[in-house]
Amino acid sequence: MRELLADLDSRELSEWWAFHRIHPLPDPWRQTARLCRTVMASSGNYKHVPEEWRFIPGQQQTKMDMLQELSKLTG
Repeated sequence: MRELLADLDSRELSEWWAFHRIHPLPDPWRQTARLCRTVMASSGNYKHVPEEWRFIPGQQQTKMDMLQELSKLTG
């Protein structure tokens, strides 16, 4: 990272920052949460499919909550 920042001038860094504000990189946790929710919903084995945020660590979910939700996938 230091090498990359050493090679970027402030103009180019500003361009990348502006691009990121318009087209942010995908959030891998949100993508995984959406996938988990989709798999649970399509399986038909669940009366209630948890909201996406329940699968994302640090968003009012403990590690134990996440493990419990994921264990439902394997029975």
